[in-house]
Amino acid sequence: MKDLRVAGWLHIHPLFFLLAFSAILTGAILDFILLFTIVLIHEMGHFCTARYYNWRVEKLEIWLFGGAVVSEEHHTRPFKEQAAVVLAGPLQHVWIYLLLSGIQMWIGPHPFIATAFFYNTLLLGFNLMPVWPLDGGKLIFYLFCQTSSFQKSLKRTLLFSALVLAAAAGWLFIEQRWTLAAVLLTAFLITEHVLEWKKRAFSHMRYLLFCAYQNREGMKTEYKHVSPDMRIMDAVKHVRPNRRVKYILKQAPHFYIVDEQECLRAYFENKQPYLKFRDIRQFA
Repeated sequence: MKDLRVAGWLHIHPLFFLLAFSAILTGAILDFILLFTIVLIHEMGHFCTARYYNWRVEKLEIWLFGGAVVSEEHHTRPFKEQAAVVLAGPLQHVWIYLLLSGIQMWIGPHPFIATAFFYNTLLLGFNLMPVWPLDGGKLIFYLFCQTSSFQKSLKRTLLFSALVLAAAAGWLFIEQRWTLAAVLLTAFLITEHVLEWKKRAFSHMRYLLFCAYQNREGMKTEYKHVSPDMRIMDAVKHVRPNRRVKYILKQAPHFYIVDEQECLRAYFENKQPYLKFRDIRQFA
């Protein structure tokens, strides 16, 4: 389903309007407006933080109970920036809590304030679930990337996320808490998992292409001993975010250090995925 463009940078998922329609039918339009407001504030936190770090933001998508800042620079920025952009959304709920507490102290307890507290807590907890592509799922991916390659991290994140989603769906079934919103959310998240899993090879290849020409001078360097017979296509599988790998190649009576970007450029520019390390110098 194609998103509806509200503004040049703001897109709303069609399922969001289905939820709005159900709110009108059930007389919960005020609740829906409150929910939409909190979601928009949450996503603006992501959006403004990404713009602060000069990310190239394509659009801001609004889903059912959340959204996403769509940018080609996810996975390519320093870990601190990625974490800051992801956490900027949940942090908006803190000042919302403070605002609601102040209003409640001023006017006293009110059903609308209680409802706002409930939705604020619900959205915060939902977005922090370790499920892709929610904020919690992205944080899990970034944490995996600190110890594993991009390829392994993405695969592990999706598998772990699928297990958490299955457990959550099982709990909803046992507790008989299936509502229209729960069904739509589950269907949406399952679809996102399937789509991300299908395009994982493309995501990995796009990331490698970025790394081939990225300035990686300031990154922490890791040295690895490799066999002269190791192929370039096997080496690029180990490329990690925020880490620069240099391969130590022993060829008697000398040894060479091959930067991972030499491997990547041989892979993309010379189209030599089966090239062995002992032959890489002739293409440098």
